[in-house]
Amino acid sequence: MNDKEKKIAVIGGGPMGLAVAYELTLQGYKPILFEADDRLGGMAACFDFEGMQLERYYHFHCLSDSSFIQLLKELGLVNQLRWKNTKMGFYYNGRLYKWGSLTSVITFSKVPFLSRLRYLMHAAYCLTLRNWQHLDKKTATKWLRKWLGESGYKVLWGKLFAYKFYHFSDQVSAAWIWSRIRRIGQSRKNLKETLGFLLNGSQQLIDTLANKIISKGGMIHLSTPVLGLKPQRNSGALLETIQGEEFFDLVISTVPMPLVAKMFRKAQVEESVVVRYEALPSVACACVVLKTHHQITDNFWTNVNDSRFAIPGVIEMSNLRELSTHVSYVPFYIPFNHPDYQRPNESFIKDAWNCLKAINPKITDDDLIASHCSRYRYAQPVCTTNYKEKLPPQQPFEGIFTVDTTAY
Repeated sequence: MNDKEKKIAVIGGGPMGLAVAYELTLQGYKPILFEADDRLGGMAACFDFEGMQLERYYHFHCLSDSSFIQLLKELGLVNQLRWKNTKMGFYYNGRLYKWGSLTSVITFSKVPFLSRLRYLMHAAYCLTLRNWQHLDKKTATKWLRKWLGESGYKVLWGKLFAYKFYHFSDQVSAAWIWSRIRRIGQSRKNLKETLGFLLNGSQQLIDTLANKIISKGGMIHLSTPVLGLKPQRNSGALLETIQGEEFFDLVISTVPMPLVAKMFRKAQVEESVVVRYEALPSVACACVVLKTHHQITDNFWTNVNDSRFAIPGVIEMSNLRELSTHVSYVPFYIPFNHPDYQRPNESFIKDAWNCLKAINPKITDDDLIASHCSRYRYAQPVCTTNYKEKLPPQQPFEGIFTVDTTAY
């Protein structure tokens, strides 16, 4: 068999799965992509929000996202990328403060002055640090407490961790939070936070990748979840969907690791392999999107530390991307098996709306135009300490590769 004639399956139609399939077509292969949802994009998938094509979950780009920018150049989309100076805020105990700049941190009197200086020093340290391996042995909460002191941590980070990871908070690797701080810190131009967006949102990237894949001989199957993934003795795998079983010489899975565990278990793969994929925890997300007549603040991102709301932050997408009206995202990160996650969408929408009205008391119920709530079971992988050692091998069997944003 000619190497280019090998049958290759890509599992997952999110940005990573699409990028993998696209790269395969550039190498002369004709992959078949399987997506369980009725649309491509994964967490970047869009929906019709009262006549507006909008991502179900918030997305933005940083100046340091060099691989992403290179991909846009290849696809002829880099001219659709726009950059904007953005602002941050911090809503603490009923009051909105400016945040993110040297002056805003220095003048924030709710923590001791020494904690404010240490906060700035820590941010600078994250920017200069290159070797992160030693951080993977420490928990983020202990690391931040050591830098900021207990009072500084409690005010500036405590609620963000509590409402992002719940009972996992004290298990998260310091390397994880370092990478997040560094990415945002590197996205500054002339000392001002600068974030990017695509003029027509993520949908144009998703559509372009899909069109490239199909035009080069690849195939895409929507609403086709992979039920089983059975390794074969020599190489390759039998891939089971609702349409039956099919052999592939090579299978590349880009879906969350716990879903790989389900596929392996259905195919009766040995337990020692399955448990390594099952052992990687994730936090679910109920993400509320609100369309309003008026702007809530002039911030793109507002951290929230208020006992009334189990909300880590508010993202005003219309303060970044050019939209026809004001749009805010309010995410609720909650473990899937937590009782709060079982609440109806209307309950999350009500809490989100009450939070926005608290942040801006001038907002009234008449300002709400539309609302929507999306849910995703594996929204935030919990990167615990020594995480790199806990990840399953990227090639657990000959001809099968398992990669996702967790491994990245």
